[in-house]
Order: sequence, then structure tokens, then C-alpha cells
Amino acid sequence: MRRFVRSCIYLALSMAASASAMAQAPLEPASAMAAFQRMQSLCEADAGKTWGVDLCGPTLLADPATRRFVANMEGLETSLERDGALFHGRLPDTVPVANTAVKWNGRIWTMLMLPLPQAEPALSILLMHEAWHRIQGQIGLVATHADQDQLETEQGRLSLRLELRALAAAVAATEPKTRQRALHDALVFRAWRQARFPQAQQAEDAMERHEGIAEYTGRLLSQDPAMAAHLADHLRKGDGVAAYARSFAYYTGPAYGVLLDSTSPGWRTAWNRRDGLPAMLASALGLTVSSDDAAFARSGARYGMEGIRAEEAARAVRQAAVSAALRARLVDGPVLIAPVSGASFSFDPNRVTPLPPEGAAYATLRAAAAWGVLDVQKDGLLSADWSRLSVPYPGAVASADGLQGEGWSLSLKPGWVLVPGARDGDWTIRAQD
Repeated sequence: MRRFVRSCIYLALSMAASASAMAQAPLEPASAMAAFQRMQSLCEADAGKTWGVDLCGPTLLADPATRRFVANMEGLETSLERDGALFHGRLPDTVPVANTAVKWNGRIWTMLMLPLPQAEPALSILLMHEAWHRIQGQIGLVATHADQDQLETEQGRLSLRLELRALAAAVAATEPKTRQRALHDALVFRAWRQARFPQAQQAEDAMERHEGIAEYTGRLLSQDPAMAAHLADHLRKGDGVAAYARSFAYYTGPAYGVLLDSTSPGWRTAWNRRDGLPAMLASALGLTVSSDDAAFARSGARYGMEGIRAEEAARAVRQAAVSAALRARLVDGPVLIAPVSGASFSFDPNRVTPLPPEGAAYATLRAAAAWGVLDVQKDGLLSADWSRLSVPYPGAVASADGLQGEGWSLSLKPGWVLVPGARDGDWTIRAQD
């Protein structure tokens, strides 16, 4: 399986913090022990009922500024510094620091990036979200990625924002009739979108099986007494997200999961791991969902469709200029192309701009591969098949261990060199002869 390191919404929020704040992220034994104990108590309360396995296991808390960590277990390949029941060390540069599951030092770890949320239920949601990622392959839901080009379009964003509003209404509803109508509306908005973008259903289902189920698990096991109300608020906040291509499933996934719990309580056990959550929900309710314009308009009128349409039309004009500038820098102009098949990644899921058919532009991204590390702080193009990462080459200068460009830095390991690329002006990385 491809080593695929993804980051959750908390990573996106944390990346917005200042570097100095991150540098002061605590590695205090008492705080670490409290986080580990909270995680264990949540797992013990679940007792493996949700997914048939214990979610808790090897876990480490990592400081992104120093790469230092505190772990709850010893490494299997390399010994760690021990301090009572805790273990300490420094992650190698090839291991991204993110909220993720990572294979390192003989184990698959749940990694949590410092500082952790202080308030509940945010802390417990994060702990269980990331704990699920550690065991997802074990339960037949391997890590994946799928570009969502449709969610950068005017029609795609319009329909998704309506879907989020309808899901918020369904989750918050107290009357079964009100909930079912809102659910039907949400499914209409999705069906309308997927009828116009043939690739959308497979791609959206894939990301909901990955990040959507993780967020659903986090919320389900967080022991939040106001879980439904907080999820409805979460969905309302999702209506204001700037970019949905990598973030939408953090909203839709938990909503469809919780709604399935209320309509088909045994769905997790019966699930074949292939069917999409919305399709299972429609089947459980016996709903027939239309994808035509008339049904879309009828349902949309209940959720402020014309206001969203006007907002998205204005955004489309602005975004066309943004996309054109990205394409000029990352596709048309001279670039450094790094081969990244099999690499580990960390990135901000809220700042991804699809540039089909070439791939998607990531505002921030870190790729660690056999040749070293490419750290992008201002736009890199990841190809649609995740095999190449491109950054603008003009102005690049040599650095102590590689190359420095506008908004990026490359650290090369010994035995790897830069060579001219296939296109005049481009460069790439290859093993030294």
C-alpha cells in the first residue's frame, strides 16, 4: 500500500498558527500522560464495539518545530529514551509531523501534532479520529486519495453547500418527518451534482470512506453529550469553507454516518466497505432521489439557493484569476519536478486548488522520499496520480544541502542530483550514476 500520510482539519488550523507558537508546544510528561490516559479511557469505553477492534495502540505526540516526540510505547527497531512510562525521541526528517497514522520504527503509530486542543469535545474527537486511521487498513478501509475537481466548479460548490445546509437541518431535527425531508434534500443535491460530473460519485465516496469515517468515529466515540448539536454547528461552519477539494468529507462523512446510525443501526457490521454512505442511507430509508433540475430547484429553495448561487458566481470570477496564475507558475513555466511515488506527505486540506487534468495545487505540502525532503510553503502541483510534485524553478539557488526556490526548499540526500527535465528549462531529481 502506498505510504499515504494525510492531515485532518486540526492540522489545517494548527498550520495557521505562528511558528513561534508551535516552537513552544509543550512536551511535558504530565500533559502527555493525560492525553494518553484520555485516549485509553475512550477506547476502553468503546471496547471494540464500533469497528470490531481496539482503536488504541502505539501513539506519539510530536512537536512540528523540533520534531521531538513523547510516545506511549518503545520502538521495535530503534530504542527510545525512557522516562518512567513514557518514551522520548526525535523523528527523522523523512517522517512528516502531522495528525496521521504512520509506519515507523517497527510499528504503525497514531501521531498527534502538538499543541493538542485544550477543550472538549475537540480533544476527544481528534484522539479517536486519528486512532481510527491507525486501524483502518485492518478493517478493510485502506488509506486512499481521490481528486475532487467537481468541488472547485461553480455548480459543484453550489450543490455541496446546499447539501451541507440540508445535512445540518437533518442532524438538528427532532421530528422524524422533518429529518427525512432534509435528508431527501441532501441526497437530491448530491445526485444532481454527481449526474453532471460522472467521476464525482466514486471520488466522493472514496474520501468519505477515508476521512469521513475517521471524523465520524471521532465524534461518535468522543463521549460528547451534545454530539448532534455540535455536529450541526460543524456542518454550518463547513458552509463557509474556501476550498472543498480535500476537506469536504470531514463534514459530510460524520453527518451521513450519524444519520445511518439512526436509520440503520447495524450498518457498520453489514457494510461491504464499497458502498457509499449516501447510497446506503437512501436504501435504508427507501428513498427515490431525482437528479433533475426541477427537483434541485424545489429542494434548493428551502436553503437559500439563490444567495449561494450569487456568492459562487462572484467567487468563480475571482478563482479563475487565481487558477490562471497557479497554472502559469506550476504548469506552463519552468519547474522542478520531484518524483514522489511512494513518498510520505503532509499538507493543509483547506488550501487545495484542483488544476485538471494536471492535478491539484497545494498551498503548503511536505513530501519525504528516498531522495530527501521537498518542503513547499507557497504552492506546489501534485499530479493527479500522485507521482510528481512540481514547484516553480525560476530564481532557485543552491543551499547547503540542496536548493532553495520561491516558497520552497529541497534537501537532497547523498547520491541524488538535479538533472535537466524532459522539457527545456525544467529540472528533476535522479540517483547519481
